[in-house]
Amino acid sequence: MKLRKRLKMFSANCLLYIILIIFYYSSLCQTSTQVCNGPLGMTTGEIRDWQITSSSSLWDPDCHEKYSRLYQPNDRAWCARQKSDSEWLQIDLGISAKISGVLIQGRANKEEYVTSFMISYSTDAFRWQYIVDRYGNQKVFAGNTDSYSVRHNYFDEPIVARFIKFHTIQWYKHPSLRVDIIGCQECKQHLGLPPYGKISASTSWPYRRHASCQPEDGHLLSNKGWCSKKRYKQDQWLEFDLGHPSTVTSLITKGRGDITAQEQWVTKYKVSFSNDTRLWLYYKDKSHIDPKEFAANNDRDSERIHFLNEPFFARFVRLHPTEWHNHVAMRAAVLGCPHQGQCFPGYFRVNSEAQCVENMAYKKLTWTNDRDRQLSSASATDLKQRSGRATNGDPSLAVDGSEDSEWSKCATIDNYYVRKPVWMVDLGRITTVSGVMVRTWHGSNKVYRDYLYNLDRYSVYVDLRPRRYRFKNSDLCSYVTRANQALLTPRLHFQCQRPIRGRYVYIEADGSTHRWNKLFTAVLCEVFVYEQ
Repeated sequence: MKLRKRLKMFSANCLLYIILIIFYYSSLCQTSTQVCNGPLGMTTGEIRDWQITSSSSLWDPDCHEKYSRLYQPNDRAWCARQKSDSEWLQIDLGISAKISGVLIQGRANKEEYVTSFMISYSTDAFRWQYIVDRYGNQKVFAGNTDSYSVRHNYFDEPIVARFIKFHTIQWYKHPSLRVDIIGCQECKQHLGLPPYGKISASTSWPYRRHASCQPEDGHLLSNKGWCSKKRYKQDQWLEFDLGHPSTVTSLITKGRGDITAQEQWVTKYKVSFSNDTRLWLYYKDKSHIDPKEFAANNDRDSERIHFLNEPFFARFVRLHPTEWHNHVAMRAAVLGCPHQGQCFPGYFRVNSEAQCVENMAYKKLTWTNDRDRQLSSASATDLKQRSGRATNGDPSLAVDGSEDSEWSKCATIDNYYVRKPVWMVDLGRITTVSGVMVRTWHGSNKVYRDYLYNLDRYSVYVDLRPRRYRFKNSDLCSYVTRANQALLTPRLHFQCQRPIRGRYVYIEADGSTHRWNKLFTAVLCEVFVYEQ
């Protein structure tokens, strides 16, 4: 039996990963509307000095690769050691980017500049190819005509690359360059920032007022840091919940920031990732068997960034410290591509511009106090025989993830048997509920629309106990009334006045007392519950 249960769990995990991969690649195929016309970091300093290399440099203190940035002081630039067409300047963008052009400038006060050059590019620094012209030949770009002005060269078509090489072909006096790269880099954004992400840890110091060392202090933007409970204990980890499966391209670490008596930081760590917190995979570079061990920090203040040669796709990312200075303590950040396009099953957007967040109610157990609906869950055939009514009252329809808004695909509750019908979902664990979104039905069936017009109010409650009939004011999350036709909107948003801890979410419907027909029907096509 244990083997059968393990095989069933393994099959479910494999199916989940296959679904996520399909959605990931389908999102990549969507047309991007982003305009690629911004500098990629040479001028701003976002590209670090160690990301700039060259074939050689002239023995001159003003001719180092780090001075190849646009608009450097006029004596500074990258200057090749030899006056040769085999010299090159290489920029590692860290993460693949869509590149639409380049900017070049000479060494001003020395009257040195490049008059023609070629460009090669790569995504892995091993397989290179040149930008070609319409005839398929290596394209020679026109360079500068003086050492001061900036020349912008457009590409015929944008390219996708991580590494860019400028090959000097012809020059005036000496091959000297200052450059920047024009394009866009979608996969270099912080992932898991509040309110969409959460941070947890294996252990942490006990919480004290204004104290440090809590998991939420482990974010890179914090002025404190996460610290493990035990000084020498192995198998510690800091976990980032990104809120939605995303492509992770790089990691940044930093030491603890709020202690001076005994400075603390991590010197080495490993990385694992998961989509369900049950199946974890360690990060490995291509063709490597053992998990990769990343070098981290040498002090508490400087940031150490690692660009991943093999980006991975996951929702949960764990950093496992393996070596440290004084104590396991760190700040960190996960960078990558925020998910674009349609949310995966089990996730939703609170509004059109928000990021996807987890729907805590997705595929969870449901219940209603409508006796007729309780009978329908026991036997659909008996229900039809007893009352002749449709079986669309099944409360689980509101959490099955169906995007179909037909009446037959939605859960319904009414006051035929009870004065205030209640629909409930069991979230499966105690959590902090911040809001509820309800997708309702507004079709053309006149009879049902009359029943809907009799609705006066929806109230949402959060409680620790199941199957409640009466609720305390302290359990109230929010409510919506029929004032100004608010109940007739297709999506109802109940944002709690304060976060409420509980396991069970209730939606209570109430009717209008001023209409001659007291019967009403509430339709719940899909219910979304979110934590943050």
